[in-house]
Amino acid sequence: MRDEDTMDPSAAAELLRQSAHHARARMTANFPLIYATWGVAWLFGCGAMWLSVLGQHPFRGAAGWAAAILGVGLAAAGAVTAISAARATKGIGGVSTRQGAVFGAAWPAGFASLFVIIGAVWHFGAGPKVTGILGATGPLLLVGLIYLLTSAMWLDWVMFGMGMWLLLVAAAGAWAGPVGSLLTDAVAGGGAFLLTAGWLAWRTRPSRA
Repeated sequence: MRDEDTMDPSAAAELLRQSAHHARARMTANFPLIYATWGVAWLFGCGAMWLSVLGQHPFRGAAGWAAAILGVGLAAAGAVTAISAARATKGIGGVSTRQGAVFGAAWPAGFASLFVIIGAVWHFGAGPKVTGILGATGPLLLVGLIYLLTSAMWLDWVMFGMGMWLLLVAAAGAWAGPVGSLLTDAVAGGGAFLLTAGWLAWRTRPSRA
């Protein structure tokens, strides 16, 4: 081999670093986008519901247009999450593919079950306040639990911290009542998602060096 054909050790190390970074990027879900879509869904969805119930005496529940904003936002966020997970594991095969499939399926299954339960609670006599608290905190509780379980699967400490925070926000929101829980979810839940999305985007930005 000629001297000019040999690679400088620093250049070889940089090539390996770039290759590893590219591989991780291809195999990792777009978490900044995922967190951002959930943040927007909660901030604007719960914020709209809070505005629609503000000043209600007695509490009657959120307006249909506000509930629709939250529902569309959650559906969009769930779809982005599932699609991102599927793309991250596309072409890999094995355990990673199965993990991505389970992660994607957990969202529609979990939310469908939650909404059926809330409907059953209403059917069997729960008033607007009880169903309002369940509707505000239940989705946050569900997402927090999914994040905690997924963090163990992917060993993702950011996701673990987010899951723990969402459980705390859901519990605190429940004690804030049907109106206060919506504001708590919008600010503490949606705000945390958006802050985390911004931090992850900054941390994973391409290096100019």
